[in-house]
Amino acid sequence: MPIYEYRCETCSKEFEALVLRKAEAVQCPACGGEKLSKLISAHAVGHGTPETACGSAPCSPMPACGGGICPGMQ
Repeated sequence: MPIYEYRCETCSKEFEALVLRKAEAVQCPACGGEKLSKLISAHAVGHGTPETACGSAPCSPMPACGGGICPGMQ
């Protein structure tokens, strides 16, 4: 179930919404506006630092971690 981030063009509020179907209408929870911009959001990784996806060298920089398996994460 994808969670998307939006910004309301009417009131500028940013919020997240769980969207079950592509055709599902999303409204701003603050003002009910439907003119929204979908924001680009970073994927959450269990634990780590901003520098690497898993938080330990020699992982590659965000957004992905090397070949998908980082040292200490096995």
